Amino acid sequence: MAHTAFTQPHELMLRGLEERIFSAAALLVARSDETVFHETYGTLGGAGTAKTDARTLFDLASLTKVLATTPCWMVLAAEKSDVLDTPLEQWFPWSPDDKRCITPRQLLAHSSGLPAWWPYYLLSLPNPDRKRFTTEQILVEPLQSNPGEGSLYSDLGFILLGFIIEEETGLTLDALAARWIFEPLGVADDLRFRPQGEEARIALTRPDDAPGLVNDLNARALSGVAGHAGLFGTAGAVARAATEVLRSLHGRSTIFDSAVTRRFCTKADPTPDGSRALGFDIRSPEGSSSGRLFSAQSVGHTGFTGTSLWIDPEQDVIVVLLTNRVFMGEADVRIKSFRPLVHDAVMEAMGGP
Repeated sequence: MAHTAFTQPHELMLRGLEERIFSAAALLVARSDETVFHETYGTLGGAGTAKTDARTLFDLASLTKVLATTPCWMVLAAEKSDVLDTPLEQWFPWSPDDKRCITPRQLLAHSSGLPAWWPYYLLSLPNPDRKRFTTEQILVEPLQSNPGEGSLYSDLGFILLGFIIEEETGLTLDALAARWIFEPLGVADDLRFRPQGEEARIALTRPDDAPGLVNDLNARALSGVAGHAGLFGTAGAVARAATEVLRSLHGRSTIFDSAVTRRFCTKADPTPDGSRALGFDIRSPEGSSSGRLFSAQSVGHTGFTGTSLWIDPEQDVIVVLLTNRVFMGEADVRIKSFRPLVHDAVMEAMGGP
């Protein structure tokens, strides 16, 4: 496909840069295992900083959920068929009565009833017992609904998922993701937690923070490795990981079991108007960050820092949009209307559905 076909999305990205929606961005489009468009925009942190390029690492925020935590659970679920429905008390026998029967499946589907968020970073997390302390804090939170009976997007649930898989495997989440996912895909240098030594290629998220310090403060309090946030990556590496999910949906992955992947990418939450699969978001009919032209079978996710990933198995398309929109101030939410414009322009360039 000719590069000129992407004039409209390219101009939108330039406009986003000009309007200061972000200082740094990358847009990558792939179809059938082939990258058909990949451009980077702006500078790592405004005037006087280095230009972005294909090696720029972005703070991926909640894309951590679908690039590290969820894929690890996909591998584990293929090895242990009953693990998704094992109650929480298996790993945390001291769980209170209202939570001991919560399952990883419910945590992945955001149907556990746990609250969305709590600022644990304001507490003095003990070292080295941060995991135990944070788990205890999460498990005393009042449930917002009975497990399995409602849908509420929960960072707390994904923090628990990271802790559970560490208990199950004996490895830290960053080591596990590297061993099971990133190293086999050849992207361990470009998808990583705590990217020390890579400061010169990291897009900034807070003007006063050192490069590589994760934007999410709960992840920061957990030393930069958590189930809900903490991962940094390039657009190319994100696309490579997404391509493996797409390959698995088509029965061609060397890492993921296709039946398990299809289960994870199928609507799972109990509410009729919900848009959750297991870990992944599903394209909603109205107001989706994917825009109007992705198929109904599409899965993806967004990240608070201004990142997004969408995978369309019907059209065999992957779109990676990475930005550092929080560098302009966390209250600036123009990215919410900007994302679907870019995705629509991309899909129109690809020929539409």
